[in-house]
Formats: sequence, structure tokens, C-alpha cells
Amino acid sequence: MSGETKQIARILDQMAHQALAQLKDLSDEELNRPLTLPETNTLFALATHLVGAGEFWVLVIAGGRIIPRNRLAEFQASGSLADLTARYDRWITGVHEVLNALTPERMEERIDVNRYRSAPLAAHWEVSVREALFHAIEHTALHLGHIQLTRQLLGYSPPSEE
Repeated sequence: MSGETKQIARILDQMAHQALAQLKDLSDEELNRPLTLPETNTLFALATHLVGAGEFWVLVIAGGRIIPRNRLAEFQASGSLADLTARYDRWITGVHEVLNALTPERMEERIDVNRYRSAPLAAHWEVSVREALFHAIEHTALHLGHIQLTRQLLGYSPPSEE
């Protein structure tokens, strides 16, 4: 693992654990509780989308794995913290496996994103493996923030740090 991929793995691992920390003290009912604001998502749905996108950008695009994804269903998802924890653990294990195997040369490889999307975009969309990994970091950070804000909007104080 290069210094670059080691850093990317560390950042994704850290953010995944931060996302789960936002949810760990809530009941499954609270995780699935909708906001009264229009066009918002439950904490469970946000966490499901975060990990679904992470799997797509790191494991599928950068790692070449086949993982079925229904992006729209992520926003309707419901379930338990145990479900999320198991999925996040699988994702982060996969992140480390993929990034351990990446060579510096492979980081420059160009990938056609539409090839892996269930609903391809009209425009050609190509990224390098490095760009896919940076997008995963950016997207994970964005939705970690959404989880933190949604938690506050639902009336829960930030989780205690241990």
C-alpha cells in the first residue's frame, strides 16, 4: 500500500466510524424516524446511501468488484443499527483490500463510470481511479455532515465521545 492509498483508507475508515458513532445511541425506531421537513431522509436512509456510494466508488469503480446497487432504494431503506454496522464493516474491509492492492500506475487508469451505473448518464463520464477515490472521500464527508445535521434536527444532541 502506498502512502497515498494508506491515507485514503484511513480517512474513509475514520469517517465510516464517525457515521456509525452518530447512530449508535439511537434505537432502530429513531434511526428510521422521518423528519417533518419535505424532501429529507431518515438517518438510516442517509447512512445506507453513504455506504452504498462508498461501495460504488471504491469497491466497484476503483476495485473492479461487482456489487449490485439500487441507488434510489437507498433513500427508502429502513432497518437496524446491526444491519448498518455489518454493512459498514464489510465496506471498510473491502476498502482496505482494494487499496492494499492498488499500484501507483493503476491510480491513473481511466474508468468509464457509466459502464457500472444501472441508469447511465447521457454524457460520457470517465474518471481515474484516483479521482474515484477522492470522490468517495468527498461524498462520504458530505453525507456524514447530513447525518450529523439530521440527528440535530430530530432533537438529539451530538453523541458523547468515548
